[in-house]
Amino acid sequence: MKNIIISISLILIYFKSYSQDPVQNFLKEASDFYGQKNYKQAQMSLQDAINELNKLMSEQVGNLLPTEINGLKEVAGGSSNTALGAMGGNQISKQYKNPALEENEAEIQILTNSPMMSAMNMYLSNPALMGEGAKSVRVGSQRAILKTEMTDYYGNSDVSKKIRSTQIQIPLSQTLITIQAKGFANEQAELAFAAKLDFVKIKQAVGE
Repeated sequence: MKNIIISISLILIYFKSYSQDPVQNFLKEASDFYGQKNYKQAQMSLQDAINELNKLMSEQVGNLLPTEINGLKEVAGGSSNTALGAMGGNQISKQYKNPALEENEAEIQILTNSPMMSAMNMYLSNPALMGEGAKSVRVGSQRAILKTEMTDYYGNSDVSKKIRSTQIQIPLSQTLITIQAKGFANEQAELAFAAKLDFVKIKQAVGE
């Protein structure tokens, strides 16, 4: 009798943990609908499972981004993971701020299954198409496009000062990483910030 109670308890624990996994739930739901030949509902359940997997993948990629890069610290509440719905893919972003220099900040955006990849390949071969101030650069072993301009920064003062405002776009196979950098001293500092990303692990996480 004692063994039966233990076995039942283990089964209940298993099904409780199973029911808390939305991916497994949607897959089971899809299998049930498929068995009923309700293919439309099975398809919708599979899509729900894919959406959950996209969320998990976004969280995994987001966790690969450092909490501090070259003195810039992650902004509390400045991270987001967004599923792009019908477009497919996900957008992961994280914001950083230099506590010692108010105008020095950056945002990293990672767009998986990016529809811009074909255009990016064209820009890589001819950066002039992106306009004045754009050029091809290397970030570690990755080829990227850097575009910079000088912009006015006011902060808490009525007097403005000129700061660098730079965009670095780093295409992987089907993923586009974009870094918006402001208030860095020079291009070397911007590229050093970008180079802190672990591109190998990001590629693995997004399946490239």
